Amino acid sequence: MKEIRAIVAPHLKSELEADGLLDLDALASRDDLQVVKARLESRQTYRLETTRGRTLFLKLYRTVQPESRFFRLFARSFDSPASREWHVLKRLHELGIPTMHAAACLEEVEGGNVTKAALLTVGLNAPASLQELLLKEFNEYPQPMRRRDITLELARILKIMHEGGVNHRDFYMVHIRVGSGDRLYVTDLNRADIRKRVTRRWRIKDLAALLHSAPHSIVTATDKARFAKAYFGGHLRDRRSLIEAVIRKADRMTAHTRKRVAEGEANYHVVE
Repeated sequence: MKEIRAIVAPHLKSELEADGLLDLDALASRDDLQVVKARLESRQTYRLETTRGRTLFLKLYRTVQPESRFFRLFARSFDSPASREWHVLKRLHELGIPTMHAAACLEEVEGGNVTKAALLTVGLNAPASLQELLLKEFNEYPQPMRRRDITLELARILKIMHEGGVNHRDFYMVHIRVGSGDRLYVTDLNRADIRKRVTRRWRIKDLAALLHSAPHSIVTATDKARFAKAYFGGHLRDRRSLIEAVIRKADRMTAHTRKRVAEGEANYHVVE
């Protein structure tokens, strides 16, 4: 027998109910969903608007695979990627990290397992990714003070996340959105984990993803050193082993991406 579980933001419940957005089957079959990302058959992202004019984003998981027992040994277990992201968003807000606001998490349960799921989040007023901003606005004009402020804020955000037990696992610049006044928002959290402690391995993964996705023609050695000092604190020579591991990991990511691009994979690109 199927069961629907729902977690809903209290201040949005009446609005979502009025628009039929808490019915998982009806939500999946709406004809007003605007496709944002649909690369995977199992997961798509859509944009929609409520009758009150509120912009929402929907992550729809048409099939949900259970996590392995091995994975559950090292990170907090969740019933679905939708509930994972719901709790990650909650944790980030507790830490004071700018991110989306969750509206609702819906899960279809059959035989004790989640088979389908959906996450609704409120749209951000942050039209560009950090990568896009750097390529567009820093290509010709260095803007040293603005560059410094963005670098320090990015380091502060990632440091607080890691110290607070959250690792992103996809911490690319395209997943950092930029709003008014260069306010940075952390997005695309469907793979993020909540742990008692973010270990060296997962710190390296997030830091390397960030380095790999940085436009190398724009991000300077000074920017990288400034970020590292703000993130690590103290003397960088004391973190030499970790920094070298991050660089090696980033280089492997870039080599892998170049290979996939050469093979004609459309979902990969290298930022020079």
